Amino acid sequence: MKLRTFYFLFFALTGSITLYAQSQPNVIVIMSDDMGNNLASVGNPWLKTPNVDKLAKQSIRLTNFHQAIMCTPSRTAMMTGKYSLRTGAWRTSVGRSNMRTEETTIAEVFRENGYKTGQFGKWHLGDTWPFRASDQGFDEVVNFKCGGISQISDYWGNDYFDDVYYHNNVPKQYKGYCTDVFFGETIRFIKENKNEPFMVYLAPNVAHLPAIVAEKYSKPWEDKGHTKKQAIYYGMITNLDENMGRLMEALEAQGIADNTIIVFTTDDGTAGYAAQFNKEGWPLENGFNMGQRGGKGSPYEGGHRLFSYVKWTGGQIKGGTETDQLTSVMDVFPTLMDLCEIKAPKNLNQDGVSFKPALYSKEIPGAEERALYLVKLNPAKEDDFKRNIFCVVEGDWRYVNRKELYNVKEDRLQKNNLIDSHPEIAQKMEAGLQNFLKTNAADRETPVRFILGDKEHKKISLTTQDLWGNSAFAQGHVMKLEKGSGPWKVQFVNKGTYRITLSRYPLYTGFAFNEKTMGKRSKEFSANKAKLVVAGNTYEKDIKATDTQVSFDVKLKKGAADLETWIFSEEGITVPAYFVDVELLK
Repeated sequence: MKLRTFYFLFFALTGSITLYAQSQPNVIVIMSDDMGNNLASVGNPWLKTPNVDKLAKQSIRLTNFHQAIMCTPSRTAMMTGKYSLRTGAWRTSVGRSNMRTEETTIAEVFRENGYKTGQFGKWHLGDTWPFRASDQGFDEVVNFKCGGISQISDYWGNDYFDDVYYHNNVPKQYKGYCTDVFFGETIRFIKENKNEPFMVYLAPNVAHLPAIVAEKYSKPWEDKGHTKKQAIYYGMITNLDENMGRLMEALEAQGIADNTIIVFTTDDGTAGYAAQFNKEGWPLENGFNMGQRGGKGSPYEGGHRLFSYVKWTGGQIKGGTETDQLTSVMDVFPTLMDLCEIKAPKNLNQDGVSFKPALYSKEIPGAEERALYLVKLNPAKEDDFKRNIFCVVEGDWRYVNRKELYNVKEDRLQKNNLIDSHPEIAQKMEAGLQNFLKTNAADRETPVRFILGDKEHKKISLTTQDLWGNSAFAQGHVMKLEKGSGPWKVQFVNKGTYRITLSRYPLYTGFAFNEKTMGKRSKEFSANKAKLVVAGNTYEKDIKATDTQVSFDVKLKKGAADLETWIFSEEGITVPAYFVDVELLK
């Protein structure tokens, strides 16, 4: 029986009903960044996170919950319920972080079922139309571009305080610290939509680099003897905890706390700059990871086995409990559909499964036979997978990098490699991995091309974050003239004349090619020539170092193409145009 029908009958029989029972449950998915298992509620002995601790007591904790090994794959898995290799967005850069538009997202499904949808914070599944959050099912968006604040496509000069973010794709100045802003905008959205069901994806960028927080949050940790970077790391999490308190208070004040499902997790292991691990990935004395090996980007347990809380008081999920059944970030989407009694669209074809039974102390069907395949693949030069990272998760066994085997029930820290004593287990898991790669990775190098020349979206901006080669993905790379290389993979959807504008900096800054925006840290650059190759044709122009841009008007046919640029200088430095605007003129 649907919730709406149930509550209508309940009202007819009793004449009373609570406010929250007038609609299906609200949903808030919170995914922090690079935070690892750094919470007091999972045992960190230094951090104080009282608001998250309170949430934990009201939630069921998934103690065997696995993310992908990198942030974009984790986020696309949550959005689609699929392995990221199937979606196009399986890396954080080098042209492999745009999610295919034909994928059905959790936001699209919930919006089609009457929910107002909002996304706040990090997206990292595509910066341009039609890959943006607003194009993928979200009614309202306040976010930044790229994978972190101060990365190349983020608004130029953002530094976590009083930044410019994109409100429904329009740049807007906000006041305050980044985490405060994203939680504040979430709370505003909730207040404005409290009388109808809403689905929110709140993705604060902490504790991702650059490591920045107000001194009042970091200094107490330095005073206790932590390194400066670790103090900032813990300070960012302390601020996040304060904002979790703000959010919980807002839900209570609006009378919707009990009927709001909250899922709280993070996208991958502890960021390396927090200096909590040695080179083998084992925790140092001043580090914590629930007794696990490895941090961000690691195939060991600490790189992907992460905290996850699920709270729904009105749904009778028992708080303060745990389940050790195998679960994954891919399962969040199907589970929320199940909890909200939303019928899955046809041909959704998800890899994730609903873990709703585990939330009510029941077995997830097929959980004992389930295997997860966690991979970190590099762009293929040859199809041998030798340069990549792997972990197969099956029961208590972990098959790592095709040469190590651990039983994490007996050896959580993964120090005792059992591959020689249990070759049959390793062989079985290797066979499963081979089948997974054959099924899911064969098309990974089919590019998700940028769409250029659409009549409704005539101008598209590209950055070297997405070069199909070596990306230059940070604003610091631009200022220090880092050498990205390779083309953008594009699709011209209309025949016509296009203006292709090359620049070192975003055009809205007005900075010239020779601008030194970091003082002594910026390299001298006397640009004198620009080169463009598109659809096999080459164009060149002389430029001056004081120019802010150079444009080429070219006639192009409809179809797939490569677009590549070079800027040459008197010093002999050659770099790509870090920013390229492509506009259909006629």
